[in-house]
Formats: sequence, C-alpha cells, structure tokens
Amino acid sequence: MYEIAICDDDRTFMSELEALLHELLSERGTDCHVTQFSDPSALLAAIEQGMCCDLLFQDIFFGQEKGFRCAQILRDRNYDADLVFVTTSKDYAVDSYSVRALHYLLKPLSRTELTRALDCFLQQRTPRILHLTTPQGSLRVPMANVLYFEIYNHTIVIHLSNGDNRSWRGSLQELETIVPSDQFVRTHRSFLVNLEHISEISHNQILLTTGDTLPVSRSALANVRMSLLSFDRRRHLSP
Repeated sequence: MYEIAICDDDRTFMSELEALLHELLSERGTDCHVTQFSDPSALLAAIEQGMCCDLLFQDIFFGQEKGFRCAQILRDRNYDADLVFVTTSKDYAVDSYSVRALHYLLKPLSRTELTRALDCFLQQRTPRILHLTTPQGSLRVPMANVLYFEIYNHTIVIHLSNGDNRSWRGSLQELETIVPSDQFVRTHRSFLVNLEHISEISHNQILLTTGDTLPVSRSALANVRMSLLSFDRRRHLSP
C-alpha cells in the first residue's frame, strides 16, 4: 500500500482525485492511503511531525504561488516523495524540473494523463532485478543490493549489502556486457562497482556507502567520475 498526499484548496477535486487513485491502483493490484491537505502549511506541519508519503499531488496556486514554494521547501529538506503538480496553468511546467517533479498535470484532470503519471511512479518503485547465469544456476538479485563485483584467480565474487557473497568462475569482461552500464562502472581491473553505493571518490580509492574502500586505477578515474556524475543527474532529475 502506498501513502499518498493531496494538497489542494478545492475539496471536491481532492475527493474526486482520491477516488480515481483508488480505482486506478486497484486495477494494478495495489492500493493507497490518501491524506488530504487544503493548505501547504498544513502539509509542511504534518511532514515536520513525521508524516511520510510516497507520492504527493500538489496544486501550485493558493492565492499566491505557495504550492510551488512548498515543493521547494520539501526538496531543500531532502524530502524524497515523488511529486506531481496539478494546476490550471502551464506556466510552471519548465520550473517543475527544478524540484524534480515526476509529472505536471493540468486541470480539468485527464484520466489518461493521471494514468501515465501513476504508471511512471509505479515503474520507479519497482526494484530493478539483476539476472545472472552462473555454473550453479540462475541468480536473481535486486540491483540496489549489489555493492560490487570482484575477481581474483578467474573467480567472480558478488558482494551484497547484507554482507553475503556468492562466487563462480568467469571473467569481469563478460560480466560488463551483462550488467547495465548506467548502474555499474569498472573502477579497477579487479572491481566492477554499483554507482548507487559510491559515496566518495579520491585520487586512488572510492568510499562505499557501507564505509568500505576500494581501489580506483588512474586510467579509470576520469570515467568513474563522469559515470557517477551522470548517475546522480539521472537520479535527481528523472523522469
């Protein structure tokens, strides 16, 4: 079940949107709990008190541009709920990228456009799965759980975020053709690292989100930095 918030000064519209959200999500085999707010200040107060939501539908105009300002405040506070603007004007469509809006919907609401926004939201929330074929059989691992691959003596070791690892005979060159190049980068002849878990790069090593360090070769350093920059840009601006 997803937690969804709607912030709009039109209570009739919020009720209609809530009913449509339940209907569309039910068709996709899931459901939601919806909380309505008639003013951005009430939404911000609820979030300050610990309310979490996965998806926020935010009107822009409340007499002034308070809705857009509310979105800016949330992003400044690193609140990472997916954001959909619902408004009567196209004027903020371009500006919506600055607060990483998932979608921009115009009133009166189009069922088709709302469906597109929901499908985009659900697609982002579906874990990417890495499918690997090893001599021991098929291996399916959520990509976010993979820290890095290591090779020594022609043996590949996959290191997972829970501390587990698996190993099999193979080559890192072959593995590079299988794993997504937008998610993994070769940092060294012996390491293929998940960009999601790189927190820091120095001239000769990388720091992982786990606190572990891995070497980075001089020849790979520029590519690692560019790959991480591109990964962060996609993550912060998508879709």
